[in-house]
Amino acid sequence: MKLLSPLIAWLILFGLSTELSAQEVFTDPRATAYYKSKPEFFQFKTLADLPSNLQWQTDPLEPVFADPRAQRGGELNFFLNNTPPVLRRVGPNSNHSFRDSAYDTNDFSLLSMHPNSLRWIPGLATAWAVSEDGLTAYFKLNPAVRFTDGQPVSADDYLYTFYFYQSPWINAPWYNDFYHREFAGITKYDDYTIALHLPSKKPDPLYILGSISPTPRQFFKDFGPDYCQVYSEKFQPTTGAYTIAPEDFIRGQSITLRRLPQWWGDTERYTAKRFNVDKIHFKVIREVDKAYQIFQQGGLDLMLLGLPKFWYGINDSKAYQAGLIHKARFFNDVPRPPLGLYINTLKPLLDQVDVRIGLQHATHFQRVIDTFYRGDYERLNQFNQGYGEFTNPAIKARKYNPTLAKAAFARAGFTERGTDGILKRPDGVRLSIRLTIDDSDRRKFLPTLIESAYACGLEYRPEVLEPTTMYRKVMEKNHEVCFWAWSASGLQPELWQSHHSDNAVEQLPSGALIAKRQTNNITGTHLPELSQLIDDFRRSTDKAEMIQISFQAQQIIHDEASFIPGFCIPGYRLGYWRWLKWPEHFDVRTSDNPLSSGLFWIDSNEKAYWQKLLQSPLGLENLKPDEKTPPSNETFDRWRTE
Repeated sequence: MKLLSPLIAWLILFGLSTELSAQEVFTDPRATAYYKSKPEFFQFKTLADLPSNLQWQTDPLEPVFADPRAQRGGELNFFLNNTPPVLRRVGPNSNHSFRDSAYDTNDFSLLSMHPNSLRWIPGLATAWAVSEDGLTAYFKLNPAVRFTDGQPVSADDYLYTFYFYQSPWINAPWYNDFYHREFAGITKYDDYTIALHLPSKKPDPLYILGSISPTPRQFFKDFGPDYCQVYSEKFQPTTGAYTIAPEDFIRGQSITLRRLPQWWGDTERYTAKRFNVDKIHFKVIREVDKAYQIFQQGGLDLMLLGLPKFWYGINDSKAYQAGLIHKARFFNDVPRPPLGLYINTLKPLLDQVDVRIGLQHATHFQRVIDTFYRGDYERLNQFNQGYGEFTNPAIKARKYNPTLAKAAFARAGFTERGTDGILKRPDGVRLSIRLTIDDSDRRKFLPTLIESAYACGLEYRPEVLEPTTMYRKVMEKNHEVCFWAWSASGLQPELWQSHHSDNAVEQLPSGALIAKRQTNNITGTHLPELSQLIDDFRRSTDKAEMIQISFQAQQIIHDEASFIPGFCIPGYRLGYWRWLKWPEHFDVRTSDNPLSSGLFWIDSNEKAYWQKLLQSPLGLENLKPDEKTPPSNETFDRWRTE
């Protein structure tokens, strides 16, 4: 009975009724048993047990970054190259490109980082405090928060997060490791007060402790050993503004995100006037050239114009010349995705470092940048670029150099040149490597890489695959060399999933090592000294030491030569129809695509007018002289760093 009074007071304070808690009817008996089996990790206390000396922090009143002019409503039409292999949030084949729209930018954690100032602001918690020893963070939860299925979010959903992500049933090694290794426990004080505990001090404990999101235990009534099958085609409720109904996931055709009519974030300082459109409709259009045509006809509201042929080609369109299609280039300040060639070191020939160094010097990405991308892109220098003081500035990408390439190949035993121009060993083994790439427009620069490699005595055998097929092949570690990129985020490098031995190999009873499938270590890197540095980095409590370790790890990755840095663009370029509106600053510092921050909105009346004109028999020929405006091509470089 002593717990009831503080809880009622808390609910009354926020103008809510205790009926909300009545909706929380499901308690997983297996989760309850799991909590009881780990009493040191899962603790249950009362509000009276909270430390009396806590210094609670609340909203620091950072600048609002949404536009007060933003209007609700309308439908945004965009496109996907293909349907994702699965819709579930984690597990095999879930780390696909659509995950960002479905989950990563459509969910919130306890705290958010202000996208411009990089200071902590409220997320799902309204107040927070850090213990004097820096090992515990306390959070007061916002009782107004709901999952997209309408269920209230409470402390029990945070407890369930650990049950879920520590479970082997999800078949997700990175999550299993993170939720075991990085946390010492969770304490529930009441339905809206929790504490999270670290096993060791960190320079900023909130970087980990504030990053946790609740997991909807109501949704997981059928959670068990067959999770990957049962939930494969199901959208997991989030705390974001959009949901995906079963009928809106049409494999091979489209995916539609629908806005919640009443979203808890509509009245919060940093989420109001965001995520404004009622629907985001992703059409499956496999050929980007076809998508470009549809965009120019008004069938898509916007399109990324990263490829030079689109960025410059749109200038000749009537819609652009009339001021109906606008262009924008936005520079951001974020870690650069490690886009380039990933070498599977577990494959024959590629297990030799001299062969890999030879590949580095035989792969002419600068020529790709200068010709295919018209010099608009920049050469990427290393795997962890753009992490500020955590990035080793001394590391530069190896340049194309046939002399150095041949010397490295010779050290690996490839000393003879065949009649076909390809190097070979005295035993007749040719220097022939399969290069796998997706069937996007990037396949068109394959001839450049193949020709440049041939001049060095290397044969790249091209393999062009549909994206889903390629994704599965790479996750099964059946590739030799692939053109690939992982997303990059956060303030510090995270190398465990991509370079730690835990994710590279597994040992058979015979003692033989084989590739560990369904992990993000697609190079098969398993160096004891690198794994030790990664472990040391994760355990370190000193920022200066972490920077030093980061530099050392990046140098080893460079020396090991299993990643050939490709290119990067410091921001994004897009075209959009003028009924799509943006804030004056266009986007935020940490945005990596125009949809992620949810700052845009649609003028529905304007869109209806122009689409009626576009669909008329004469189309743009009906455009009146006073309806034309000069072509618009704006650059937003406030956050430019390169």
